[in-house]
Amino acid sequence: MVIGEHTTFSHPVRFQGRGRLIIGDYVNLGYGLAGSSAMPILLQPRDLGAEIYIGKGSTITNGCELFARTAIRIGERCMVGPQTLILDSDFHSVAPNERHLAGKTAAVIIGDNVWVGTRVIILKGITVHRDAVIASGSVVAKDVDAGAIVGGNPARVIGSVYA
Repeated sequence: MVIGEHTTFSHPVRFQGRGRLIIGDYVNLGYGLAGSSAMPILLQPRDLGAEIYIGKGSTITNGCELFARTAIRIGERCMVGPQTLILDSDFHSVAPNERHLAGKTAAVIIGDNVWVGTRVIILKGITVHRDAVIASGSVVAKDVDAGAIVGGNPARVIGSVYA
């Protein structure tokens, strides 16, 4: 585990798993005025070789859960809203007779300066490019272009921060 300088813990955080956790400088874990005050932040690089990376100046808010079997990378200056769930894996196979087997896994990459709203779900293999905004309650199942504003289930483009 690597924790950068000036990282603040403003909320309970649980670290679990056998992988690697890297937290950059000036990262904020928790936010006193956000909801979900009874829910800890869960950072779980589950498997040996898995990695969760949180870039410089980012904020991960109360109740967020990040589960990595491969990798989750959050860029610099990102804001991740309460109760967001980021998964890089299906964790088990879909077929009924194979559900005891490991499922598919693919890294999740979130670029710099991304704003993720409350209760968002980001699924395996997704890249969210820089400056994007993900509306609260969205389920992100496709890549998000730079500066795109997406929302819904499944998330679709509803605007641009550059317009």
